[in-house]
Amino acid sequence: MPVALRALDRGGVLSLAGIHLSDVPSLVYERELFYEKEIRSVTANTRADGEEFLRLAAALGVRAHVRRRPLDDAARTLADLAADAYEGAAVLLP
Repeated sequence: MPVALRALDRGGVLSLAGIHLSDVPSLVYERELFYEKEIRSVTANTRADGEEFLRLAAALGVRAHVRRRPLDDAARTLADLAADAYEGAAVLLP
């Protein structure tokens, strides 16, 4: 986590998922959190929770809307998402 925080630009957001009862390591505020960086987390769930969620989504007919974009278009893709240019998620492909 500290390595990811150091890689963020000013105002960047680090989203954490999949942490299973592990402590957050010590952070050096100036190096890892300074310049309005943010840390966001999600509620920890078990594998069984995820499997149940996917079964329920399939039973309800939930379908993901995914737009595949080349990695070279990352800046444009982020701008499009911020402007609500399309519905769903974007996936950057190398």
